[in-house]
Amino acid sequence: VWSAMATKKSQARVKNKTPKAPVRSKRKKATKAPAGKKGNSSPAKPRPVHDNAAQIKSRLKSKSRVKSKTAPVKTPSKAKFSHTSFPIVGIGASAGGLQAFEDFFANMDSNTGMAFVVVTHLHPGHVSALPELIAKCTSMEVLTIKDGMMVRQNCIYLIPPGVNLAIFNRSLHLTKPYGAHSTQLPIDFFFRSLAEDQKDKAIGIIMSGTGTDGTLGMRAIKGESGMIMVQNLKSARFSGMPQSAIDTGLVDYTLPPGRMAKQLVKYVKGPFLSPFPAVKLEIPLKNATQKILLQIRQRTGHDFSNYKSSTIRRRIERRMNVHHIENPASYVRFLLENPQESDLLFKDMLIGMTSFFRDPAVYNFLLEKSLPSLLKSQPEGYALRVWVPACASGEEAYSLAISLYECMNKVGRYLDFQIFATDLDRQAIDFARIGIYPEGIAPDVGAQRLKKFFLKENNSYRIRKVIRERVIFALQNVIKDPPFTKLDMVSCRNLLIYLESDTQKKIFNLFHYALKPGGILILGTSETVGSLSSLFKSVSKQYKVFLRQKSEDPFKVQISKMPQDLVLGLSERKKVEMEMPKIRPSTLDAANRVFLEQLTPPGLIVNHRGDIVFIHGEVGPFMELPPGRPSKNALLMARDGLKIELATALKHCRETNNRISVKNIPVKHNGDFTFTDLTVQQISGFPEFHDLMLVAFHVSESQSAIAGKGGTKSKNIKIEADKLKQELQYTRETLQSTIEELETTNEELKSTNEELQATNEELQSSGEELETSKEELQSLNEELQATNMELQAKVDELTYVNDDMKNLLNSTEIATLFLDSDLNIRRFTSATKKVVNLINSDEGRPISDILFNLKYQNLVKNCQSVLKTLVCREKVVQTKEGFWFIMRITPYRTSENKIDGLVLTFVDIDKIKMV
Repeated sequence: VWSAMATKKSQARVKNKTPKAPVRSKRKKATKAPAGKKGNSSPAKPRPVHDNAAQIKSRLKSKSRVKSKTAPVKTPSKAKFSHTSFPIVGIGASAGGLQAFEDFFANMDSNTGMAFVVVTHLHPGHVSALPELIAKCTSMEVLTIKDGMMVRQNCIYLIPPGVNLAIFNRSLHLTKPYGAHSTQLPIDFFFRSLAEDQKDKAIGIIMSGTGTDGTLGMRAIKGESGMIMVQNLKSARFSGMPQSAIDTGLVDYTLPPGRMAKQLVKYVKGPFLSPFPAVKLEIPLKNATQKILLQIRQRTGHDFSNYKSSTIRRRIERRMNVHHIENPASYVRFLLENPQESDLLFKDMLIGMTSFFRDPAVYNFLLEKSLPSLLKSQPEGYALRVWVPACASGEEAYSLAISLYECMNKVGRYLDFQIFATDLDRQAIDFARIGIYPEGIAPDVGAQRLKKFFLKENNSYRIRKVIRERVIFALQNVIKDPPFTKLDMVSCRNLLIYLESDTQKKIFNLFHYALKPGGILILGTSETVGSLSSLFKSVSKQYKVFLRQKSEDPFKVQISKMPQDLVLGLSERKKVEMEMPKIRPSTLDAANRVFLEQLTPPGLIVNHRGDIVFIHGEVGPFMELPPGRPSKNALLMARDGLKIELATALKHCRETNNRISVKNIPVKHNGDFTFTDLTVQQISGFPEFHDLMLVAFHVSESQSAIAGKGGTKSKNIKIEADKLKQELQYTRETLQSTIEELETTNEELKSTNEELQATNEELQSSGEELETSKEELQSLNEELQATNMELQAKVDELTYVNDDMKNLLNSTEIATLFLDSDLNIRRFTSATKKVVNLINSDEGRPISDILFNLKYQNLVKNCQSVLKTLVCREKVVQTKEGFWFIMRITPYRTSENKIDGLVLTFVDIDKIKMV
């Protein structure tokens, strides 16, 4: 029968010229593949051997009914994707990924036109059985990647152990890991490369695993308008990698692996990935775009009409493809019925693609050229102000802060600085404020910067406080909201390329207004100031660094949200200007000086320590330079009689925030005393003078009356002054003693602090060692998990084989007895019980202890003889019941051709004997 069936099968193949189907070793329910369409270059699958002519005719007649009964994953025609335009799917997993791979590929048709690249965490010395295990789940070709291998459709590519994988022009390239962190993040490495190579055709899938590998690579794919799938947490054996991806809010689909195949095929069949999507959707989208943008504005309050139409179109097309919507009018209805879709489209529009030290050559140029000159040109005590619009999740702002710290250490000039980072996306701003990033940032930041500016927390890195405090994050629309002013640097990279030219000019004018003369403007590598070279001078055309230039009309920019009651109408403004007399600026300055000098008393502006920031008027009667080292501290420069009162007034003003006034203070000047009124108050209403105090000196009104009296009064004053002088001397001595005690205590505290710092460094070193050990154990655990899964698969396979052999032996009804080299029973079939009185517990017992139901006494001797001579023996024997058997005794040979026992078979020949 088998021979006849094989002959018919061979004849049918010759007639139809159909290649032989691959043998599927894994048992699963067979599914029908859809018939190939006309022009499909792929060969048709061979029909099962039980198909006959009548069945074929029946299928042709009921074609529509067959279509309705096909498998849920419908195979698209391969003609849709050429060999240079088909989608490439990157799949990343770690611990627990084997089961996910099996579920995914078992439900994926073999003729989708896609290619699949599987990236896992494998130890360099580990020999993986993953190719063999995946090959059992699919009829697609499974290949282990070799350097330079070209990607082909309907193939699965597996990364070898201990390497990083990149793709360039659909060619796979293997690289040896460089640095301590590369081997831990192969998924991020490949996903980033896939995003750069495939752009919007890139597809990333993240499955079970620990850690955060894949999260930054997923951001890169989304930045290029690619698609992301993630295994849902319920089905994932380890939820670390899926959870990290889901927390970004950028995932398109969250599904169990078994359902991903159907959704993936639907996505690639959509118009977004077809060769000419713009031809199909450009005209209908043009009519629907305004309604879509209106819906976004009503939902989020942000207007995207200033974005380039091509950018808007591609983002809308991508969201339509995610929901399998081909008609733009239908998508408008979908937006109205599902308001949350407006939020997702809004997030897609923002294109929040960023990374630490993106374009490292730009930051090297800033560290070498721009930042040193900026620091050296500022006065001592100056505070730098930097603005980073469209900061996304904060990587660029933190990169600039780190660069400023490094530059200050390099040039030896330390200034205070503040970075204002703004964006439209509230979720991104909240993420940036927390300052915790996945471990995938390690290759971008570098080992030295990670150690200096970051703290390791589990599988993430946290920005240190010294950097975090320098960056302020806020929600802002750079197009319509008022800008920051008096800035020293603006870094706006890769925002303007998505905006219309008129909007770009408006923003350049706004940056010109916000920057100080000589301020630095940094743009993206694909951006330029264009025709506005009169506003900004190019410092480096290669790295897009510019300096603000003076302009004839510096107030050209329009500032929105300005208080309307302060703004005159154009006609009123002109009328007022015509009626007012023309006054030159120099005259106005002179008038201001007259009022200040005539009406304002002399005074100082000081900080909380008494250091002088500004001097107004003639303060000589109240201040003098102290002997010794020059000082600008008002408490040291105050004349006799004023020091104690000034120190007390400054202290009370700082503590109570109230205005402090002291009357009739005798101040010694030119050998005589001048009675002075002192006023100290906090400065409010001026951000530039935050935490500063105003000190004013007034000559007392009773000064002239006191001076006009006779000598008796002067004598009393002198006596009183001597008394006060003695009290002051005593106070000075007491204060000096207190200062010395404080200095001694301070020295002790410094010593204790140094000891604590040394202990802290030791603890930190121990913590780093423990963290390293934890990472190594985690990596080892992942490898053990993968190995365990592979071993479990092998055990299952051996179980299947064992069951097959057992059923095969029992189906032959030939009594078979297996003995080891010591003639102990190893295994037997159920038919053996007719010849030997055996039960299951007899396995392991010597054959000499077993009672045979044979009229034959030399069985044990014959077995020993075969073991010695290795010559098979055959003999006809009879049971005590009178049944006849042919007994064969043969050596048991292992796969290594070693003798490891005997095999005894008893073939029933009773019927033949009776004949």
